[in-house]
Amino acid sequence: MSPRVFFSWLIVTIVTVVLATFVVLDRPTASFDPVDREPVFAALRANPDAATKVEVKSRFGSFTLERGDDGWITPDRFGYRVDSNDVRRLIVSISDMRYIERKTSRPERFERLEVDDIDGINAESAYIRISDGSGSVLAESIIGRPSARFIDGSVSGTYIREPDTNNVWLVSGIANVQTRLVPWLDRSIVTIPANTVARVELNSAEGTVTLSRETPDAEDFTMAEVPEGRVVDKRKVTSISRVLANISLEDIQPRSEFKLPSDAQTATITTFDGVRVSARLANIDKKNWAEFNAAFVGDPTDQSDAAKAARASVEEINRRVGDWVYWLPSAAYENLTAKLETVLEPIKDEAS
Repeated sequence: MSPRVFFSWLIVTIVTVVLATFVVLDRPTASFDPVDREPVFAALRANPDAATKVEVKSRFGSFTLERGDDGWITPDRFGYRVDSNDVRRLIVSISDMRYIERKTSRPERFERLEVDDIDGINAESAYIRISDGSGSVLAESIIGRPSARFIDGSVSGTYIREPDTNNVWLVSGIANVQTRLVPWLDRSIVTIPANTVARVELNSAEGTVTLSRETPDAEDFTMAEVPEGRVVDKRKVTSISRVLANISLEDIQPRSEFKLPSDAQTATITTFDGVRVSARLANIDKKNWAEFNAAFVGDPTDQSDAAKAARASVEEINRRVGDWVYWLPSAAYENLTAKLETVLEPIKDEAS
């Protein structure tokens, strides 16, 4: 290559690099300070704790979350409690939103940003309105998808549209608006740590399965009168003993309105400190339902700290579950209704 050709290519390369650098640096999303920008919802930003009502609408339906004396509940599930932490996170994330830039006002582009009308058959948008105790609206918007743009060093932005207008904005922050009601519910039912379980008794028309152990340190549960040629399936028994360690609901019904049949199966789990949780269970319309109650079965004269804690645990469980019937996940229901054959396995032939 001749010197003249070499220098010609060198000049072209330098010019190309300079132009490319200029284009990158000139991108409007490269740098800004969202803190200095105007809050989208000034009233909510000024006082997030004033929020007492959250309304959510989408193509899946609508529901309301309301703050009561004991936390957040939903009137759309018989006043059942919802996870207050989830509500708080949503309110804070929306109150933190600040304007970045105005976007398209053309309705045909709304679907791409997921800010189209919520009644569309494929709409992924969510309408949200947050109000205070007097009914004043603190925030109202159609929430779209997150932005893939880099904001303040990370991908963090959301497209929103002002209701009943074509005003679309890119705002800072991410608001994850769950458009189904059940995930908002406080889904925990009962929590009995597996290492505290002393005895499990499962009753059905086919008989009773009783599993027990003498001390918390004992690794394995035993079962009386195991049929000849069979042994306890340790993995299945372990799964049963852990069923109340973190059991959650799929949905709920008021116990006063939703009755389980008189021949419902029963299950009881008793801890070493005297807490007994009893369940009645039935499959109704292909859904697995259960109601729970707790009782203290330890020494009634015991006034030790452990006994007092156990009694307090019983009161808390009954306060939490006493009014409700729960639709259980399949795995939990199967463990609480296990039959004798499901907790046994054949003795393995050592020669094989």
